[in-house]
Amino acid sequence: MINSISFLNNTYNKNLDLSLKQPVKNIGSLNGVPSCSQTAPIFSGNVVAYSKINTVLSPSDEQKYTYLVNYLKDVPISANAESLSCTRQLDFLLKNGKLLAKSAHDSSTTLDNLYDMATKKRAENLNPKNIISNTLDILCNPRVVTQTFGDIPLHEKRAILAALPDDDPVKKDPSLMDVEASATCAAASNEVNFADKYPAEFARWVSGLSSEDKAVMVDLKLNSLSKNPLEALTILNILDAQKESFSFDKVRLKITTDKNAYTRAKIQDNYWDKGERNVVDVLIQSAIMHTGSQNAYDSLTDTPAGLIEVEKTFVESVIKNKEITSLVYQKIDDDQNLIDYNCSFDKMQKHITDTIDAGDDVIIGYVLTNKTSGKTQSSLYNPKIDGEPNKVINGHEITIVDYKKDNYGKVTFVCVDTDDDNPKFVEYSADWLLPKLHHAGYPAKIVEKDEKEIMKNVA
Repeated sequence: MINSISFLNNTYNKNLDLSLKQPVKNIGSLNGVPSCSQTAPIFSGNVVAYSKINTVLSPSDEQKYTYLVNYLKDVPISANAESLSCTRQLDFLLKNGKLLAKSAHDSSTTLDNLYDMATKKRAENLNPKNIISNTLDILCNPRVVTQTFGDIPLHEKRAILAALPDDDPVKKDPSLMDVEASATCAAASNEVNFADKYPAEFARWVSGLSSEDKAVMVDLKLNSLSKNPLEALTILNILDAQKESFSFDKVRLKITTDKNAYTRAKIQDNYWDKGERNVVDVLIQSAIMHTGSQNAYDSLTDTPAGLIEVEKTFVESVIKNKEITSLVYQKIDDDQNLIDYNCSFDKMQKHITDTIDAGDDVIIGYVLTNKTSGKTQSSLYNPKIDGEPNKVINGHEITIVDYKKDNYGKVTFVCVDTDDDNPKFVEYSADWLLPKLHHAGYPAKIVEKDEKEIMKNVA
């Protein structure tokens, strides 16, 4: 069940000062999981996600595979590809089972959707080879997902401004499109989990959003939102979901981007620099932001700022087509002070480790206060100006993809952070992260025993 918890006036994901983070260790692989050049899942968690994998091409699959190999043979190696060509990335995905995995909602495979990208016209004259290359980069190594917007060349800015009506805010203030600290961390974290665990559906979204239709259809089971059909319908109405059809047990949703996503995508198609979002990042993050924010998102200005917890969880449920329960762990008063927790840290840790053991990632939102950020240790700290020690000053969304224990049972979480300008795993000790954990989304079955108790405390 999705919990309607508004947080920090919808600015929760914006402007995290990364200098306040705990020093972390960047790692390229963990627990024996090989790097991208070897043949095994990159993000396997403590349970391999593809225990029964298909690596055998049928005659039809072989035809598509051969077509893609020939189609992509001259594509330069991407700066995000860890020295792997597109054809080697295809081979890698075939051998680890992701290429032929039927994890899409319509039972199509990753290969099917990559083939569609190559053989059907793309929207706005986007380069299909770039789109496929970007998709392969992300599927082979979801750590490369970033929320960093690219800069807009001056001549492109002039073209954008010339096309805008005179009363448009951007026309009055062109600096609004110079996005520096983006608010798409919840969307980018969803993108990491999407590509990691649901590769065929991820490729289907990319294919649909980059197609001439500029959309992808999702047949969502109502019980993916709530066991109560009326409550599920209420959620869809509150979030202004684009419903194409409706029945007693499912609804067909039309997933689109905002109109300016294609402006951003075309710029990244032609002027991408390493460390910036690629075309696929733009389209996927825009679709997530747009769907979660009641179709109000604008990629040109990155507004409204971020997704609140209920919006992020709704999109996560749509992507996974299963019920996601978002647990809110912290009690924050009306003055935005952290005053208490809704359950123990041990229980929080168990929710995370149980989910990873079951083969999924955990998207979390954490906050920093004056105290936990280290701000109170500064000689410049002034409680009258800066607020009390437990005043929440910023927050961030990241994805926990694994965990490990030392000989004393101490847990360290292995995470992907889309806002650290570093496409590597990072480690946070449980002792450091859990006190800062505001909310996290889990498969409903994992946390159903604790949900009522925690939500009672929230109320």
